[in-house]
Amino acid sequence: MNTLELKQKIIDKLKSVDDVELLKQIVHLLQPVDPNEILHLNENELEMAKESDEDIKFENDISEEQLDKEDSEWITEL
Repeated sequence: MNTLELKQKIIDKLKSVDDVELLKQIVHLLQPVDPNEILHLNENELEMAKESDEDIKFENDISEEQLDKEDSEWITEL
């Protein structure tokens, strides 16, 4: 899937979202990040980062097709 297709897919999904808090979080995620800003991770974020590092270390990965399927299922649950 190319960049244009991904953007269109995201836009299509966003059109159906009515949850104001979720939309605010999405807008926050899309804000440009200042590379000089020091970010402080909370406990959950640190744990997720550690798990991600372990997945990379032990090659516990998942195919893009499987991720697409899971993303689609997750979005429809919203």
